[in-house]
Amino acid sequence: MQIMKNPFQARLGSTGMLFMVIGVLILGGCATRRDVHTIDTRISEMELRDAEERRRREDFARNREATEQALRQQAASTRAQIDEVREEMRALSGRIEELEHALRQQPRPAGDAADRPREEKLARLEEANAQTAQRLARMEQHLKLEPLAAPASKIKPEVAAPRMATEAELYTKARQSFDQGHMGAARKGFEEFLVSYPSSDNADNAQFWIGETFFQEKSYEKAILEYQKVIEKYPRGNKVPAALLKQGLAFLSLKDRVNSRLIFEELVRKYPNTSEAKAAADRLKELR
Repeated sequence: MQIMKNPFQARLGSTGMLFMVIGVLILGGCATRRDVHTIDTRISEMELRDAEERRRREDFARNREATEQALRQQAASTRAQIDEVREEMRALSGRIEELEHALRQQPRPAGDAADRPREEKLARLEEANAQTAQRLARMEQHLKLEPLAAPASKIKPEVAAPRMATEAELYTKARQSFDQGHMGAARKGFEEFLVSYPSSDNADNAQFWIGETFFQEKSYEKAILEYQKVIEKYPRGNKVPAALLKQGLAFLSLKDRVNSRLIFEELVRKYPNTSEAKAAADRLKELR
Protein backbone atom coordinates (compact mmCIF):
# COMPACT_ATOMS: atom_id res chain seq x y z
CA MET A 1 0.00 0.00 0.00
CA GLN A 2 1.51 3.38 -1.01
CA ILE A 3 1.37 6.34 1.29
CA MET A 4 0.51 9.44 -0.72
CA LYS A 5 2.22 12.75 0.19
CA ASN A 6 0.04 15.80 0.16
CA PRO A 7 1.06 18.76 -2.09
CA PHE A 8 2.32 20.77 0.86
CA GLN A 9 4.78 18.06 1.87
CA ALA A 10 6.00 17.78 -1.72
CA ARG A 11 6.59 21.53 -1.97
CA LEU A 12 8.35 21.50 1.39
CA GLY A 13 10.70 18.77 0.20
CA SER A 14 11.56 20.64 -3.01
CA THR A 15 12.13 23.89 -1.14
CA GLY A 16 14.39 22.22 1.37
CA MET A 17 16.48 20.70 -1.42
CA LEU A 18 16.77 24.14 -3.10
CA PHE A 19 18.00 25.72 0.16
CA MET A 20 20.61 22.98 0.49
CA VAL A 21 21.93 23.63 -3.04
CA ILE A 22 22.07 27.39 -2.46
CA GLY A 23 23.87 26.80 0.84
CA VAL A 24 26.49 24.62 -0.85
CA LEU A 25 27.08 27.24 -3.57
CA ILE A 26 27.42 30.03 -1.01
CA LEU A 27 29.80 28.01 1.11
CA GLY A 28 31.80 27.14 -1.98
CA GLY A 29 32.08 30.84 -2.91
CA CYS A 30 33.18 31.75 0.59
CA ALA A 31 35.87 29.08 0.54
CA THR A 32 37.27 30.47 -2.71
CA ARG A 33 37.39 33.99 -1.35
CA ARG A 34 38.96 32.69 1.84
CA ASP A 35 41.63 30.83 -0.14
CA VAL A 36 42.52 33.94 -2.14
CA HIS A 37 42.68 35.92 1.08
CA THR A 38 45.04 33.25 2.43
CA ILE A 39 47.53 33.81 -0.42
CA ASP A 40 47.42 37.59 -0.01
CA THR A 41 47.88 37.29 3.74
CA ARG A 42 50.77 34.85 3.41
CA ILE A 43 52.62 37.03 0.88
CA SER A 44 51.97 40.14 3.01
CA GLU A 45 53.47 38.39 6.02
CA MET A 46 56.53 37.45 3.96
CA GLU A 47 56.88 41.05 2.77
CA LEU A 48 56.71 42.33 6.36
CA ARG A 49 59.38 39.88 7.51
CA ASP A 50 61.56 40.78 4.53
CA ALA A 51 61.16 44.52 5.23
CA GLU A 52 62.03 43.99 8.90
CA GLU A 53 65.14 42.04 7.94
CA ARG A 54 66.20 44.80 5.55
CA ARG A 55 65.66 47.40 8.30
CA ARG A 56 67.85 45.43 10.72
CA ARG A 57 70.60 45.15 8.09
CA GLU A 58 70.42 48.88 7.40
CA ASP A 59 70.57 49.72 11.14
CA PHE A 60 73.57 47.44 11.54
CA ALA A 61 75.30 49.03 8.54
CA ARG A 62 74.67 52.54 9.91
CA ASN A 63 76.01 51.61 13.36
CA ARG A 64 79.07 49.98 11.83
CA GLU A 65 79.73 53.03 9.66
CA ALA A 66 79.45 55.33 12.70
CA THR A 67 81.87 53.14 14.66
CA GLU A 68 84.33 52.98 11.78
CA GLN A 69 84.12 56.76 11.34
CA ALA A 70 84.90 57.29 15.04
CA LEU A 71 87.85 54.89 14.80
CA ARG A 72 89.14 56.67 11.69
CA GLN A 73 88.95 60.02 13.46
CA GLN A 74 90.73 58.59 16.50
CA ALA A 75 93.43 57.07 14.31
CA ALA A 76 93.91 60.36 12.46
CA SER A 77 94.26 62.22 15.76
CA THR A 78 96.77 59.68 17.05
CA ARG A 79 98.79 59.86 13.85
CA ALA A 80 98.92 63.63 14.21
CA GLN A 81 100.25 63.18 17.75
CA ILE A 82 102.84 60.70 16.49
CA ASP A 83 103.96 63.19 13.87
CA GLU A 84 104.39 65.81 16.58
CA VAL A 85 106.44 63.41 18.70
CA ARG A 86 108.62 62.51 15.72
CA GLU A 87 109.20 66.19 15.00
CA GLU A 88 110.15 66.68 18.63
CA MET A 89 112.59 63.78 18.38
CA ARG A 90 114.16 65.23 15.25
CA ALA A 91 114.62 68.57 17.02
CA LEU A 92 116.19 66.90 20.06
CA SER A 93 118.47 64.81 17.89
CA GLY A 94 119.62 67.94 16.09
CA ARG A 95 120.44 69.72 19.33
CA ILE A 96 122.31 66.66 20.63
CA GLU A 97 124.35 66.45 17.44
CA GLU A 98 125.21 70.15 17.71
CA LEU A 99 126.40 69.74 21.29
CA GLU A 100 128.39 66.62 20.48
CA HIS A 101 130.03 68.40 17.56
CA ALA A 102 130.87 71.39 19.75
CA LEU A 103 132.46 69.14 22.39
CA ARG A 104 134.56 67.36 19.80
CA GLN A 105 135.74 70.66 18.29
CA GLN A 106 136.85 72.10 21.66
CA PRO A 107 139.51 69.94 23.30
CA ARG A 108 139.58 70.27 27.04
CA PRO A 109 141.62 68.85 29.86
CA ALA A 110 140.13 65.99 31.81
CA GLY A 111 137.99 67.07 34.70
CA ASP A 112 137.56 70.59 33.39
CA ALA A 113 134.73 72.00 35.53
CA ALA A 114 133.77 74.56 32.87
CA ASP A 115 132.55 71.82 30.51
CA ARG A 116 130.55 69.99 33.12
CA PRO A 117 127.30 72.00 32.61
CA ARG A 118 127.47 71.32 28.88
CA GLU A 119 127.95 67.58 29.47
CA GLU A 120 125.08 67.52 31.93
CA LYS A 121 122.86 69.34 29.43
CA LEU A 122 123.85 66.81 26.75
CA ALA A 123 122.99 63.94 29.08
CA ARG A 124 119.61 65.49 29.83
CA LEU A 125 118.88 65.90 26.14
CA GLU A 126 119.84 62.30 25.44
CA GLU A 127 117.59 61.10 28.24
CA ALA A 128 114.70 63.22 26.94
CA ASN A 129 115.27 61.86 23.47
CA ALA A 130 115.24 58.28 24.77
CA GLN A 131 111.99 58.88 26.67
CA THR A 132 110.39 60.39 23.60
CA ALA A 133 111.46 57.39 21.51
CA GLN A 134 109.92 55.04 24.08
CA ARG A 135 106.71 57.05 24.08
CA LEU A 136 106.52 56.90 20.30
CA ALA A 137 107.18 53.15 20.29
CA ARG A 138 104.36 52.58 22.79
CA MET A 139 101.93 54.61 20.69
CA GLU A 140 102.82 52.76 17.51
CA GLN A 141 102.64 49.38 19.23
CA HIS A 142 99.23 50.26 20.65
CA LEU A 143 97.87 51.16 17.24
CA LYS A 144 99.91 48.48 15.42
CA LEU A 145 100.68 51.04 12.75
CA GLU A 146 102.71 50.29 9.68
CA PRO A 147 105.65 52.60 8.92
CA LEU A 148 104.44 55.75 7.25
CA ALA A 149 104.86 55.82 3.52
CA ALA A 150 106.68 58.56 1.73
CA PRO A 151 104.50 61.58 0.87
CA ALA A 152 102.65 61.05 -2.37
CA SER A 153 103.25 63.32 -5.27
CA LYS A 154 100.79 66.18 -5.52
CA ILE A 155 100.57 65.60 -9.25
CA LYS A 156 97.96 62.90 -9.69
CA PRO A 157 98.11 60.83 -12.84
CA GLU A 158 95.09 61.04 -15.05
CA VAL A 159 92.84 58.03 -14.63
CA ALA A 160 90.35 57.19 -17.33
CA ALA A 161 86.76 56.93 -16.16
CA PRO A 162 85.64 53.29 -15.90
CA ARG A 163 83.63 52.15 -18.90
CA MET A 164 80.05 51.26 -18.11
CA ALA A 165 79.29 47.65 -18.96
CA THR A 166 76.84 47.17 -21.78
CA GLU A 167 73.41 45.65 -21.31
CA ALA A 168 74.46 42.38 -22.90
CA GLU A 169 77.69 42.19 -20.89
CA LEU A 170 75.94 42.65 -17.54
CA TYR A 171 73.21 40.14 -18.30
CA THR A 172 75.60 37.54 -19.72
CA LYS A 173 77.98 37.85 -16.77
CA ALA A 174 75.16 37.44 -14.24
CA ARG A 175 73.76 34.45 -16.10
CA GLN A 176 77.20 32.83 -16.25
CA SER A 177 77.53 33.24 -12.48
CA PHE A 178 74.15 31.52 -12.07
CA ASP A 179 75.10 28.65 -14.38
CA GLN A 180 78.34 28.18 -12.42
CA GLY A 181 76.41 27.96 -9.14
CA HIS A 182 77.51 31.31 -7.72
CA MET A 183 74.08 32.44 -6.54
CA GLY A 184 75.24 35.50 -4.58
CA ALA A 185 77.28 36.87 -7.48
CA ALA A 186 74.46 36.12 -9.94
CA ARG A 187 71.88 37.89 -7.76
CA LYS A 188 74.14 40.93 -7.43
CA GLY A 189 74.72 40.95 -11.18
CA PHE A 190 71.01 40.80 -12.05
CA GLU A 191 70.23 43.52 -9.50
CA GLU A 192 72.92 45.73 -11.04
CA PHE A 193 71.46 44.99 -14.47
CA LEU A 194 67.99 46.15 -13.34
CA VAL A 195 69.43 49.35 -11.87
CA SER A 196 71.41 50.16 -15.01
CA TYR A 197 68.85 49.01 -17.60
CA PRO A 198 65.39 49.02 -15.97
CA SER A 199 63.58 49.30 -19.33
CA SER A 200 65.44 46.46 -21.00
CA ASP A 201 63.56 43.68 -22.76
CA ASN A 202 65.42 41.34 -20.40
CA ALA A 203 64.26 43.14 -17.25
CA ASP A 204 61.56 40.56 -16.49
CA ASN A 205 64.05 37.77 -17.12
CA ALA A 206 66.57 39.35 -14.74
CA GLN A 207 63.90 39.69 -12.05
CA PHE A 208 62.91 36.05 -12.55
CA TRP A 209 66.52 34.89 -12.17
CA ILE A 210 66.82 36.82 -8.92
CA GLY A 211 63.96 34.69 -7.64
CA GLU A 212 65.72 31.61 -8.96
CA THR A 213 68.88 32.40 -6.96
CA PHE A 214 66.84 32.36 -3.75
CA PHE A 215 65.00 29.21 -4.84
CA GLN A 216 68.32 27.43 -5.43
CA GLU A 217 69.45 28.51 -1.95
CA LYS A 218 66.17 27.10 -0.54
CA SER A 219 65.18 30.58 0.67
CA TYR A 220 61.65 29.90 -0.53
CA GLU A 221 59.89 32.86 1.08
CA LYS A 222 62.33 35.32 -0.51
CA ALA A 223 61.97 33.50 -3.81
CA ILE A 224 58.17 33.85 -3.65
CA LEU A 225 58.50 37.61 -3.11
CA GLU A 226 60.89 37.99 -6.06
CA TYR A 227 58.61 35.92 -8.33
CA GLN A 228 55.74 38.15 -7.22
CA LYS A 229 57.66 41.16 -8.57
CA VAL A 230 57.79 39.45 -11.97
CA ILE A 231 54.01 38.99 -11.90
CA GLU A 232 53.25 42.53 -10.73
CA LYS A 233 55.91 44.57 -12.58
CA TYR A 234 55.91 42.68 -15.88
CA PRO A 235 52.37 41.27 -16.27
CA ARG A 236 52.75 41.08 -20.07
CA GLY A 237 56.20 39.54 -20.00
CA ASN A 238 56.89 35.96 -21.04
CA LYS A 239 58.17 35.02 -17.57
CA VAL A 240 54.85 35.28 -15.74
CA PRO A 241 53.86 31.60 -16.25
CA ALA A 242 57.30 30.47 -15.07
CA ALA A 243 57.08 32.79 -12.05
CA LEU A 244 53.68 31.36 -11.12
CA LEU A 245 54.91 27.80 -11.48
CA LYS A 246 57.96 28.44 -9.30
CA GLN A 247 55.81 30.27 -6.73
CA GLY A 248 53.59 27.20 -6.49
CA LEU A 249 56.63 24.93 -6.12
CA ALA A 250 58.08 27.24 -3.46
CA PHE A 251 54.83 27.13 -1.46
CA LEU A 252 54.86 23.36 -1.85
CA SER A 253 58.42 23.24 -0.47
CA LEU A 254 57.12 25.23 2.51
CA LYS A 255 54.44 22.51 3.03
CA ASP A 256 51.72 25.03 2.13
CA ARG A 257 49.55 22.83 -0.09
CA VAL A 258 46.57 25.22 -0.07
CA ASN A 259 48.37 28.19 -1.60
CA SER A 260 50.36 25.92 -3.89
CA ARG A 261 47.16 24.40 -5.28
CA LEU A 262 45.53 27.81 -5.79
CA ILE A 263 48.52 29.15 -7.72
CA PHE A 264 48.72 26.05 -9.92
CA GLU A 265 44.99 26.41 -10.67
CA GLU A 266 45.46 30.07 -11.59
CA LEU A 267 48.35 29.15 -13.90
CA VAL A 268 46.31 26.48 -15.67
CA ARG A 269 43.34 28.83 -16.02
CA LYS A 270 45.23 31.90 -17.29
CA TYR A 271 47.96 30.26 -19.39
CA PRO A 272 46.47 26.91 -20.51
CA ASN A 273 48.64 26.42 -23.59
CA THR A 274 52.02 26.76 -21.90
CA SER A 275 54.44 24.08 -20.77
CA GLU A 276 54.25 25.60 -17.27
CA ALA A 277 50.48 25.00 -17.23
CA LYS A 278 51.05 21.35 -18.13
CA ALA A 279 53.55 21.00 -15.29
CA ALA A 280 51.09 22.71 -12.93
CA ALA A 281 48.31 20.34 -14.01
CA ASP A 282 50.53 17.37 -13.21
CA ARG A 283 51.20 18.80 -9.78
CA LEU A 284 47.49 19.34 -9.19
CA LYS A 285 46.86 15.64 -9.83
CA GLU A 286 49.36 14.84 -7.09
CA LEU A 287 47.75 17.32 -4.69
CA ARG A 288 44.23 15.92 -5.07
